[in-house]
Amino acid sequence: MANFDWGLNGRRFDHEDPTGGAFQVAEGQRVRLTLTNTTDMWHPMHLHGHHVQVGADGPRKDTVNLLPGQTLSLDFDADNPGLWMTHCHNVYHGESGMMGVVGYSA
Repeated sequence: MANFDWGLNGRRFDHEDPTGGAFQVAEGQRVRLTLTNTTDMWHPMHLHGHHVQVGADGPRKDTVNLLPGQTLSLDFDADNPGLWMTHCHNVYHGESGMMGVVGYSA
C-alpha cells in the first residue's frame, strides 16, 4: 500500500490497453461484485452506468465506502450495455491501478 500498489482482482489497470482485462458479464444477468479491502485505507468504490445493491436488502448506490479489512457484496442488474468503469474514487488510487472495466453488449 505504501507504494501505491493497488488493483482489482490482483491486477493493476492497464492504461495502454484499457479494455484488455475487462470483466465480462451478460446482458440481463444479476451480477454480484465481492469487494475485499486488504489495505489500511478507505476506498470509495464507484461503478459507472449502474446502481448496486449493498447486501441482499440494503440500499442502492453507485458509490460505496469500503473500509479497511471489510468485505462487501454488491449486486447489480446488467441492463445498460456498454463499457463501464469501476474504480476507487480516491483519484491517485485509480491512477495507480485501482480501476477496471465492466463490459457487455445487447
